[in-house]
Amino acid sequence: MVSSETTIPRSCPGGGQENHCFEDLWNTIETGWPETVRALAARRLSAAISFNVLGMQTILRARVPATRDRHALMIEAKIRCEHKIGEELGVLPPPLERYAGQFDTVPIGVNPHETLLAMKGEFKDFGDLCFRLGFEVLHNRTSTPFLTSDNPVCSYDPRQAFHARTPYEHSGEVELIFPVSAHMLVRGSSKRGPVNMISRHRDISDSHKVRQLNRTIAQFSYRMTIGQDRSSDDLIRAHGALVPTITTRVQRLGKEVHIICRNVFGLRPRLSQYIDTPEKAARREARMAATSSHADPILE
Repeated sequence: MVSSETTIPRSCPGGGQENHCFEDLWNTIETGWPETVRALAARRLSAAISFNVLGMQTILRARVPATRDRHALMIEAKIRCEHKIGEELGVLPPPLERYAGQFDTVPIGVNPHETLLAMKGEFKDFGDLCFRLGFEVLHNRTSTPFLTSDNPVCSYDPRQAFHARTPYEHSGEVELIFPVSAHMLVRGSSKRGPVNMISRHRDISDSHKVRQLNRTIAQFSYRMTIGQDRSSDDLIRAHGALVPTITTRVQRLGKEVHIICRNVFGLRPRLSQYIDTPEKAARREARMAATSSHADPILE
């Protein structure tokens, strides 16, 4: 079992190492979120409300399982590539020589801490995106409630056909939707201004439009989709098989190696367990040995 083991300390003002900087940074937004939702329901507008809403979107884009799994897949692809090259050059560390010829399939366990470290880049990227979008709050006046999910920040190119859509496609025109409650949803658009703020409230009385928005929310959900009633069950079922994830491809040009990642809607990835104790490692090795010798699965 190959595991990633990189630890990158984070420095904070005053020196020393701090492992809770991100949590401290966003704690005020999370704590004040109920009041922010009440302010949106009352149709208030202010710089503070915009900051809190965009901040919560940032948190729910960067910290959710969908994003962390995506980073784990990228790290896994990098580790596989590095070890395959090491095998070709004959420089594998002795403990890993036993896996020679298996680096396309051997389980790669990624330290969850590394996916937390990737949040810094996600925060910056999402902040840059907000400076391209103007935002509005849509108030649902229909009998069909908005859905939400464990991956509620949905962004895409609205010019793409729904079934040909690429998740998180930001190279051209961009639309973003973020359900706040069963009756409110924040919509961002690169065609609206001013950017990086909520500038208006608007009612939706068209149930067809609500259904379109719910269809996108269901499409971007990862492990669960949440509804106030059963009115959107068909949408949830229709999009339950595919999730926003990535594909990875290794491109080698001479001595240079590039890992190319592409956002797609695909099958939910199954990540290998991170092995952090000798006991877990021993159990994993036993299972791998049993599988390679075609042992009875019951004995595993």
